[in-house]
Amino acid sequence: MRKINLIVAAALFLFIVEAQATDVINQDNKAYTIKVQGEGNLSISNHKIGPNGTVYGLCGYSFCSFEIDGHKVNAEKDAKLKIQNGKFVK
Repeated sequence: MRKINLIVAAALFLFIVEAQATDVINQDNKAYTIKVQGEGNLSISNHKIGPNGTVYGLCGYSFCSFEIDGHKVNAEKDAKLKIQNGKFVK
């Protein structure tokens, strides 16, 4: 019974964490540096993403803007963004 409770708790934790931050999936064979700006310029950070890589939990605010190589897109905190052909795709 204890094992079942731990499994359920772990699954619930993963669901909650996943629903609270933006993930970016790079489908290109090129690495990028993603500039992330929190709502109202509260924070600006840079994150590296490798070729065909994924970065989890980039935005903890209600919404953020994401930029790579001059291409900028806004997304809510629970969004999943993909990079295809050097541009963001929602």
